[in-house]
Amino acid sequence: MKRNEVVIDGRLLKRSALRYTPAGIPVVDLVLGHSSNQTEAGGRREARCEIEAVAIGDMALELSVMKLNRPLQISGFLAQRSVNNRKLVLHIQSMEAITSGG
Repeated sequence: MKRNEVVIDGRLLKRSALRYTPAGIPVVDLVLGHSSNQTEAGGRREARCEIEAVAIGDMALELSVMKLNRPLQISGFLAQRSVNNRKLVLHIQSMEAITSGG
């Protein structure tokens, strides 16, 4: 299997302090909030969720200073948090600010 892609619009709800790996790579943990209306089984439903995410490298530096509650389009992939923790985390590869018209 190869495909593991996520693109989602959301708001930056929470952010940890910027930290560095032993190799000196910046890392920041985030929580994204999403709310939308979706079609499912022929009907409309409201979809709301909070997504745990992590940004590494230059993306961590950029997100570590971004204002909270800012609307963003996030792209990345899902992976388990660690070898011993199977909880899913969105690894952010790119992000774009959503303007009021988008």
